Amino acid sequence: MAKKLDQKLDIDLISAACLVLISRGESHGYELAKQFKPGTPIGEVLTLSRPVVYRAVKSLEAQQLVRSVESTGVRGQLKWKLKCTASGERSAKHWLASPVQNLRDLRSEFLVKILLLQVLQQSSKQLIKNQRNTLKARVQTLITDTSPAPVSIWRREQARAALRFLDELEGSTESLAERRSGQLVVSARNQLRARVAKVRHGDTLSTVYLTLEPDQTMTSTITNDAANELSLAPNSQVVALFKATDVMIAAQQS
Repeated sequence: MAKKLDQKLDIDLISAACLVLISRGESHGYELAKQFKPGTPIGEVLTLSRPVVYRAVKSLEAQQLVRSVESTGVRGQLKWKLKCTASGERSAKHWLASPVQNLRDLRSEFLVKILLLQVLQQSSKQLIKNQRNTLKARVQTLITDTSPAPVSIWRREQARAALRFLDELEGSTESLAERRSGQLVVSARNQLRARVAKVRHGDTLSTVYLTLEPDQTMTSTITNDAANELSLAPNSQVVALFKATDVMIAAQQS
């Protein structure tokens, strides 16, 4: 049983999160429960009551991943201290470093792992890299599916959002102001800040509808590959660039 758990932690998210915290020093149940209270870093995603945490600890003990040992309190009273077994230590480390397999789990399991790493003051860089590689094929399949079916549209946008989330989490996505502050200089002097209203994908080309200000719109036709590389989606902030020789002017004659 222990050998199997070392290879794959077959427990739920609540028990796994508790196991990681116990392996990193949370030795008393009431202190462990505090990590999941509303308003705490982990509690923002996984809010748990004390009884739920205690049940998770009992489950970990039953699987021989955690054991209780006697200890003495500050007033000399007997207290029970939680401690991971060798199998529990290995299992906690393996679970914390493992990426999730489905996009839907980014909002729950993956985000909890990121928050645990932050609480433990450990780098999440490798986990984010592994997560991107794990979902790469699935995300690419969803993004290149041009079906107009509502479910397909939802899955495409979810895939694009997942990529943007991982990029920003890693710190590789710069703000528009940062890009214009010296990172990149473009010769085109006509530059308009805009927001993407919607993106309509065709067989090879995508039409991007931009909103400049109330009642002012613009459209751009680019390749599907370019739209995917830019991760364009409704409400994305962009800059529209165009040459002065390609600007047409219309004026109402009196």
